[in-house]
Amino acid sequence: MTEQEAPIFKVYNENKPIYIFKIVILGQERVGKTCIAKRLCFDMFDIKTQETLGIEFYSYDLPITVNGEDNFARLSIWDFGGREQFKKLFPYYINGANGIFMVFSLVDLQTLLRLDWWYERLGEYNHGETPRMFIGAKNDLVENVDDKTRVDKLVIDRFMKRHAESDFFKTSSKENCNIRKIFKELVIKILDKNKLDYDRIN
Repeated sequence: MTEQEAPIFKVYNENKPIYIFKIVILGQERVGKTCIAKRLCFDMFDIKTQETLGIEFYSYDLPITVNGEDNFARLSIWDFGGREQFKKLFPYYINGANGIFMVFSLVDLQTLLRLDWWYERLGEYNHGETPRMFIGAKNDLVENVDDKTRVDKLVIDRFMKRHAESDFFKTSSKENCNIRKIFKELVIKILDKNKLDYDRIN
């Protein structure tokens, strides 16, 4: 665990989580970060979701079995506004992160290209090795746009190779596609990296 990662609390109490993880969601404005968090935490989707101003916080308890006992890991989810004026808050936002989502819109190439800025900041603040996942959001819109708008698979593959990304998921908050799955997969990466005990994520 690097000094920049949050301590991972492990307790044995049926009313408290066995682990607590800080998960941050990075990406430009209007790529669907808030919709991902709200779909997971509240099982809701609102096409008129307001743009995040600064930082919003969510919490989700993910069932987990550890040493044969049913328990849960508490996810503290930090949703960061992607506008330029909020980027000065990045050092505060990323501090202590245990897991990271890098999110772009599958129907907006610029949101993919602008992820470069976020990747550079991860290196600056010692989070280059923090468990992360690469997420293409708004997959439900892909079939309704022309080829010039849709982010081409070849472009995605090249971007992943350049940033040494191995885990990529397409999501749709509207259709609730892969939302819970990406959080489960990221938690597994966190558990494995920190050599924490678990039998399975439920």
